[in-house]
Amino acid sequence: AIGSSSHQANMEVRLVDEKVQQLKAISNLSALIGGFAMVSLVELNIANDRPQLLMFAFGTMAATVIALMMFAMVLCSLIMVYILNYRSLHQTSFDQMAWNSRCEADWRKAFSAFKTGVPCFLLNLALLAWVQFEHYQAAALAVTIISTGAVFIWLWYVKQKWAEAR
Repeated sequence: AIGSSSHQANMEVRLVDEKVQQLKAISNLSALIGGFAMVSLVELNIANDRPQLLMFAFGTMAATVIALMMFAMVLCSLIMVYILNYRSLHQTSFDQMAWNSRCEADWRKAFSAFKTGVPCFLLNLALLAWVQFEHYQAAALAVTIISTGAVFIWLWYVKQKWAEAR
């Protein structure tokens, strides 16, 4: 029984270590996507003749992407800090029970923000195309079609693959 409980403890530690790797990945991807959205908002040279509604939609969507991705990134980072502090303060491994009681709900919130932020980013790309290529409607339409198609693929894939990780 002792060997079995030791094996169980090792498996739990391994599962938590895998969660830490997932936290790092989501945090890094969130920072990257949020950074792209921020750059598109700040660095874009916008002509004064753009329709106000289009600019409102673009600005709102960019801010939404940045907020969702920052939320996901910061929450993932805070969970990782908590795990590292737990390990150093308690001199024990952070096990599945500690994960479930202290981190699981926040992890789900961070992952949900990330899952929502990706399609928002793609829709922001479509809006950006209309801001940038307003006088080149074929280009703007092409970007919109590709981005919208990617949103549907993303939503389908996430539902199929990650529906249980809400």
